[in-house]
Amino acid sequence: MGDETLRRRLGRLDRKRRSPTLKVDSEPVLPRSGLPPGEEIDTPFGTTFLIQTQYPMDYLHGRSRLSEILDYDTSIAAEVARQPSLGEISIERLAFIDTETTGLVGGAGTIAFMIGVGAFTDDSFVLHQYFLRDPGEERGMLSALQGDLESAEGFVSYNGRAFDLPLLEMRYMLGLRHHWSLSTWPQFDLLHPARRLWRMSLPDCTLGTIEKMQLDVHRTEEDVPGALIPGLYLDYLRSGDASQMARIVYHNAVDILTLVGLATQILSRHQSQDSSKLSGAEALAVARWHHEVGRLEAAEDAFLRAIKSSKLDVRIDALHRYTTYLKGQDRREEAVEQWQTLHSIAPDDPRPCVELAKYYEWHANDLAQAQHWAQEALVCLSHWEDDWRRDQVWAEIEHRLARLARKSGPG
Repeated sequence: MGDETLRRRLGRLDRKRRSPTLKVDSEPVLPRSGLPPGEEIDTPFGTTFLIQTQYPMDYLHGRSRLSEILDYDTSIAAEVARQPSLGEISIERLAFIDTETTGLVGGAGTIAFMIGVGAFTDDSFVLHQYFLRDPGEERGMLSALQGDLESAEGFVSYNGRAFDLPLLEMRYMLGLRHHWSLSTWPQFDLLHPARRLWRMSLPDCTLGTIEKMQLDVHRTEEDVPGALIPGLYLDYLRSGDASQMARIVYHNAVDILTLVGLATQILSRHQSQDSSKLSGAEALAVARWHHEVGRLEAAEDAFLRAIKSSKLDVRIDALHRYTTYLKGQDRREEAVEQWQTLHSIAPDDPRPCVELAKYYEWHANDLAQAQHWAQEALVCLSHWEDDWRRDQVWAEIEHRLARLARKSGPG
């Protein structure tokens, strides 16, 4: 590429960093080769480049086939995502969406140069990937994308509610002067349900880690790490060499397919009536979910599965939550053994000792046991770092011991 051509490309990119609006370049410099097969789409706002892929319903992505998600009712997704409006939409009316961005300077300087949107039809899963061959084509891309989004009634994403959809809202406002509140649409954002299920059992909850360790998805060498994608796109804008863009197309396509598989796995764990099939961490997350929506029998079954976990941190968390559950059900006698177990495996935690002291003082009327457990709580606190939190809890326990001493009387 000549110096003059390079200057024109960088000039256009720099103008878009500075300017709150995007203008169509009358003579964009577009790649002549290197892009995956696609088609040029004409819109009232210029052209855009679309890559369309059709997957059969029985396409296997990791552990599940794409069609499996259609077996689930969105009422479960509505509860899991805490989005009641999701329950009024069929899965076929949801758009699976993911963007690849320039990651420039944030705010108006960030452009979504690839937008993937997948949706189910009668007999297949169709993926549309809009690619920004030149920043001057953004208005055309947004115009073409609008048709896909308008045919949907909600979204499935991974952190899309906080990132992808607000970004698209901003680009529509800047590029087409179209105020579109996409982030208010019904959304099954998989990030938070995935974290609740697996944060205690995985090294992290990035989409890549989850798909590899939970979905059994293994990407080929065609893939590119997400952190490198903005740089590859900027290199393409500078050089016009599109040979690396196929890797980004592949990355985005797998992300979309993973959204389908991940949604399936999340829904399957929440719909299951048999908590014995869940890991301890999964059972704990599902127990909390059942408890929140008032399914107490299902919650208890899942709590009992979680407290048998082989992972100590899961077991401790489960015991804390299960004893709170029992206390809330006024079943303190049943909680006593669980508090004692919790004390034995978490000896630096004064909370189960305090709960036992309360129980023996106010419910069992056994002041000697109450004093014993209050003293045990002080032993737990002696292992804490000396700071204001320790001092506050210590003062509360000493106050309890003084009251118990008065109640016990002389001798």
